[in-house]
Amino acid sequence: MEDGDPGICCPELPYNGNVEPIKKTKKNVKCEHQCIDIYSVNAAAHAGRFQLRLMDEIEKHLTASKVTVRPKSSQYTHSLFFQSTSESQESCRGALTSIETTREIGKRFQLTPDEAGFGLTQFHLKDTILSDTCYPDAICDEKAINSPFRTLDGSCNNIKHTSWGKSRTQYQRLLVPAYADGVWLPRRAQNGSELPSPRLVSISVVLDKNTPSEAETTWVMQYGQFLAHDLAFTSFFRMNNSMSIQCCTEEGKLLHDAELKHPVCLPIEIPEDDPFYSKFGQHCMSFVRSILAPRSDCRLGHGEQMNGNTHFLDQSNVYGSDEKQSAAVRTFQNGTLKSAPQKGHQDLDLLPPDDSADTNCTLSKDVSGLDPPDDVRCFKAGDSRSNQSPNLAVTHTVFLREHNRLAAELAYLNPSWDDERLFQESRHILIAQMQHITYNEWLPIVIGRTKMQELGLLPLQHGFSEEYYKNLNPGILNEFASAAFRFGHTLIQGKQGLFNRRRKKEKHILLRQHFSKVQEVYKPGNLDQFLTGLATQPGQDFDNYFSKEITHHLFEEEGKGFGLDLVSLNLQRGRDHGLPGYNAFRTICGLPRAKNFNDLLDLISPAIVERFELLYDSVDDIDLYIGGVSEDKAEGALLGPTFQCIVADQFLRLKRGDRFFYDLGGQPGSFTEEQLTEIRKISFARLICDNSFVLYTQPLVFRLESIVNKIVDCDSSSIPRVSLLPWQESPEKPYKRS
Repeated sequence: MEDGDPGICCPELPYNGNVEPIKKTKKNVKCEHQCIDIYSVNAAAHAGRFQLRLMDEIEKHLTASKVTVRPKSSQYTHSLFFQSTSESQESCRGALTSIETTREIGKRFQLTPDEAGFGLTQFHLKDTILSDTCYPDAICDEKAINSPFRTLDGSCNNIKHTSWGKSRTQYQRLLVPAYADGVWLPRRAQNGSELPSPRLVSISVVLDKNTPSEAETTWVMQYGQFLAHDLAFTSFFRMNNSMSIQCCTEEGKLLHDAELKHPVCLPIEIPEDDPFYSKFGQHCMSFVRSILAPRSDCRLGHGEQMNGNTHFLDQSNVYGSDEKQSAAVRTFQNGTLKSAPQKGHQDLDLLPPDDSADTNCTLSKDVSGLDPPDDVRCFKAGDSRSNQSPNLAVTHTVFLREHNRLAAELAYLNPSWDDERLFQESRHILIAQMQHITYNEWLPIVIGRTKMQELGLLPLQHGFSEEYYKNLNPGILNEFASAAFRFGHTLIQGKQGLFNRRRKKEKHILLRQHFSKVQEVYKPGNLDQFLTGLATQPGQDFDNYFSKEITHHLFEEEGKGFGLDLVSLNLQRGRDHGLPGYNAFRTICGLPRAKNFNDLLDLISPAIVERFELLYDSVDDIDLYIGGVSEDKAEGALLGPTFQCIVADQFLRLKRGDRFFYDLGGQPGSFTEEQLTEIRKISFARLICDNSFVLYTQPLVFRLESIVNKIVDCDSSSIPRVSLLPWQESPEKPYKRS
């Protein structure tokens, strides 16, 4: 650097902005039955509505029979993080009516699965009694279209397709779903039989082995989780009384009484000889299906799952995904977000308390050695999952503090700006910073710099981007949210360390004891030690090794000795969503389709292929998730080729399909060239330095300290500061956007 501080030079690579996203597949199936008309659809719709009334009666019976989820249980804690809004539940109910109507027509006219799931999409619902179940396009007036700020719910981003990217709309798909009945029945094997139990797959393929990364810090995993919670929120069905649905007996057995089985239950069978759960007499892991979204085309046909968040990189986990959620985290004073001052934290606040939380975020005396403090509360953020772990809570805290820091500085520079202007400008800058950090620092590690260059994803070093594709739907892909972007689960450290300023470990916490427990964040000094630990401790490598903290003890209830298995849940979620098998995604990603199990040896080790052959009847049956995490890494990337392909395609869509992407020119929300120059200086290290009492760190915090990434003072020019002077507006010279 000019002042003598060490720096890293990244060569400017040729820019390639002409690569197209993967072309989505379609099934052109026609339903040739002449007797199916609007009257047939309406008659089937009445039958579909009757099915929903039956489900309501089942729920009343389950409640009366006390088949409910017990508070504090693993399932209860899990369900708290995925609660849907009343609006989402109402939309889902309409979507489910359409599904039951499709199934009823299929039965009455003896349609094949393809005819029911794909052929019936020729029938539009607008002229039927189900027209009210369609999701209306967002109404965008001139003010919304010309606003420099994106809406909170993601609507009006695309001027023509106003609901593209909006919260509470369906996930997109690369491949058409492989539902067993073509409509909504979970995927089965190619021969029609049941697929192997997800838990059997988990214990057969997944091991708990310490394989620390040689290059990346735990921040790669933690920042990835933060991004995942910005991009996707898949909630589960709940009963009409808002209670969680129980799919196993209280003793962990399968429910054999048909009258006690909820229709949306998809329990995971645990093998009798399970090496872990058999010690606790567990034979059933509860699993509730994901809620559905009204189809965006307003037609009959197969089910589509709902994304409760916006489909953009827009910090919806900080700001919320609609006006109501946003209002709950705003102060409406000086543009700031709600925060909570704490003793010992000086002038740096924590997240605000969530006094309406249905769980206790304190540690028991058996774990901490102390009586639970009275002042510890669960945290409130724009996303309900902020309390999943202490490290996630501190990540949220950094972004909260940065927003309020920006708002305070902008208020100083522009005394005439009111609360709304300060809030929107601060939000605009913070979203841009996060997008730049993601594409400049984090994504090149995950998919590789070569893939970034190939797809034109590397940020420009100067000037404006012009790659906005108005006909590209940026929506989150089901395959991405339900499988590929869950790659971070293999990176999780079971023991998370707190490190002091000298990078010496002060203590570590066992993850099973701290799911939904954020008490450690309240202790003065701990937040900085969590941040330093994330930048010091290596993450686990990408492979088929997972910590037992998440395969045996996920959301473990204290004193029980066992929790849930996240790998099993991921596999079952993919089947629930009708995701085709791993082999189909090899093909769409340009890899050779495996004709038999031996053909997998090009990317997967012989030992794992041998296990696959014992588990699955056909190579086409292998679940996408387990196939993806079993691949060898792609050259220069963290991920294997299939997940690399899906993740890269999603981030291409997020960049090209977002009218408010930070470096895009010629839009109402475009920054000026001077502002963009400042935003390009941001790094995740700078966010940490500016919003904590961390005094020293390496400039590239996603990478371990090394000879080219030495720990430096936060005031070093190796961690550039961002000036907000280009945002200063005076009566003589109000700034104009590009």
